[in-house]
Amino acid sequence: MKGSRKTQLIESVMEVVRIVLGMLIAYAVALIILMLISDDPVYIVRQFILGPFSSPRRIGSMINLATPFIICGLSMCFMYAVNKFNLIGESIFMLAGCVATLVGIKLGDGVPMAVMVPLLLVIGAVVGAALSFVPAIMDRSLKANVVVVSLMLNSVVAQIALWILRYHMRDNTISFIGSYMTPASMQLPKLFGKMKVGSGIIIALILVVIISILFYKTSFGWKMRLVGDNPRFANAVGFSTLGVSFAAQLLGGAMAGIGGVTEIMNSYQRFQWTASTGHGFDGLLVAVLARKNPALVPIGALFLAYIRIGADVVNTSGDIPYEFVTVIQGIIILLVAAESFLSGTKKKLIYRQVQKEKEEEEEKARKEQEAK
Repeated sequence: MKGSRKTQLIESVMEVVRIVLGMLIAYAVALIILMLISDDPVYIVRQFILGPFSSPRRIGSMINLATPFIICGLSMCFMYAVNKFNLIGESIFMLAGCVATLVGIKLGDGVPMAVMVPLLLVIGAVVGAALSFVPAIMDRSLKANVVVVSLMLNSVVAQIALWILRYHMRDNTISFIGSYMTPASMQLPKLFGKMKVGSGIIIALILVVIISILFYKTSFGWKMRLVGDNPRFANAVGFSTLGVSFAAQLLGGAMAGIGGVTEIMNSYQRFQWTASTGHGFDGLLVAVLARKNPALVPIGALFLAYIRIGADVVNTSGDIPYEFVTVIQGIIILLVAAESFLSGTKKKLIYRQVQKEKEEEEEKARKEQEAK
């Protein structure tokens, strides 16, 4: 193994250690909080740790919750990679699900699932790319702050989705605001018996493989990472940093659109979102946990889903408010996103490795000289 590869391995391992340690610290803080504020801390802590695994239904719920987290995390990996935090994914998720439901209802049961599912996924991707185009072009042409523009657009797009629901597909025979029933051909089958895991997780994992290959095995992925890490150098070697970041935002928007459509097909029989789901922002948290590495997104998504389900368990079976999970998420973000967290340890390990390689090279050169 070459020296450069050894140092790269150290960096990769330390990155994983940073993420895992950050999660463990946040987890420990969660347990301490539970022990401090609960009247029965032993029971509550046990429920928080083991509750998500206490029944097949809860395990299935955790996997189903992780599914949109994975796809939205992949979406934000594109934005994160080029340092363009286009947050329009929050409303893309909602509108793409809404449009897909409308199309599915109009097409009806006459279209087989093998055609319906890919068609709706493509529609979701197109909706996502089209919406992400707006803040991206405003950032590129008008120098408008992409974060501010995308946050403002989220409210507008959410109202558009609500308008479509109310006036174009609302079922007035039910007691709540919801669409007509979606056709069976757009309802993804459940897996693993009592766990009732939606087969949308298969779509999510396929996307993880595809995006990981795109990031680390293609020239475009290398350009994205270079533009995000060192835009001046990217410009100096002739890359179009604006073009690469623009394309990355469109791809990220397409992922968010696919996420919204997958969630509707995976977990709902009607479109009934009257407000943003929050999954777009959850995707940002997952991307931070994964350090913009698509291959690590499922780990971050499952951890976040585990925390959420655990919070729900202690909320329903004990005296703990669900909102305490927000504190845990904040700690995770602070520890994982902080560049200086464990950076000293990483630098020492790399320095020692470089010194070791230098000594080995000097010893090798000395022996060669003696042999002569």
